[in-house]
Amino acid sequence: MIFVRMKHFWTYCLIFCVCASCDFFKKPVVSQETIIAQEKESINLNTVDVFPSFSNCDELDKEAQKACFFQTLTNQIHEKLSQHTISVTKRIQDTIQVALQIDTLGVIEVSSIHKAVLTAKQIPSLDSLIKASTASLPKVSPAYKRGIPVTTKFMLPIILKVEEQ
Repeated sequence: MIFVRMKHFWTYCLIFCVCASCDFFKKPVVSQETIIAQEKESINLNTVDVFPSFSNCDELDKEAQKACFFQTLTNQIHEKLSQHTISVTKRIQDTIQVALQIDTLGVIEVSSIHKAVLTAKQIPSLDSLIKASTASLPKVSPAYKRGIPVTTKFMLPIILKVEEQ
């Protein structure tokens, strides 16, 4: 009889431990909103993992690739603009700010062009010349953030020096 009572006692103890121990295995549930908020805080939207690149810059490290990209871009635009003869009645020395955007497919687009009023009056076709020079650029690989192609925007300064004729 004592053996039977002991057996029941241990059975009840085992059932109690199993029921009571479920609380030890509960893990706090984190909401989806909390996870998304933490991810947003950890992502720096001002930088990309892989910078946009022309094919001649692909094999370089991150900083060299960025420098190569801007050098190639500047050289190509300079080459296209220098093919045109520009005549003005007053000497022009201006820094033109060209806002460029590279989309997720690698297409370069001129968003805006900021220049002095005198430059706009003396060279009314300047905007179309800049847009034409960017349209003829070679294919660009887009920037990547966490393995996903992203749109990038940046300003390209163009220093314009034209003597009067």
